[in-house]
Amino acid sequence: MTNQNKVLLLFIGIVAFTVGIALNTSRTAPVSEASVLLNAKLETSDAATGTSGIDSVQNNLSDLTLINFWATWCSPCREEMPLFEAMYRLHQKEGFTVIGVAIDNPSRSQPFLDSMDISYPILYAEKTGMQLLEKTGNAQGLLPYSLLLDKNGNVVDQVLGKIDEAQIRAWLEAYLVD
Repeated sequence: MTNQNKVLLLFIGIVAFTVGIALNTSRTAPVSEASVLLNAKLETSDAATGTSGIDSVQNNLSDLTLINFWATWCSPCREEMPLFEAMYRLHQKEGFTVIGVAIDNPSRSQPFLDSMDISYPILYAEKTGMQLLEKTGNAQGLLPYSLLLDKNGNVVDQVLGKIDEAQIRAWLEAYLVD
């Protein structure tokens, strides 16, 4: 094989690698408003009373609301939920809330939620979850995925992947007035 052929093969390999990375990189489409999510009729479940019903994100908005799409089979989702619970309990009186949107069913999710002592609202989008993800900027349907909404339901930030405490604290500082 000539040096010219080796260079050509190396060049083709680098181009193929670059194209593969570009095609497989997780991306979200910017979202400025979430009316589809706000108005979606999602299932609720109350393990204590054994009742279920229908609710919407709109009915649960606060001054600053973190909407977190998750599922029991998603390890990063499970890892970030104790942080969400702690921040919810600490800052709920200031106008911060968390709403979990489970891409799961209540019977699968409830034992997990009970074991984690999750008290923030959970809505279930088992059958419509993937469509909601796509319509809110996450066409790949990857989890965890979160949207931060102001009191009017406008999207002020979105995150594909796990959120840490520093990110939540920055949001609280930027968007909540003490």
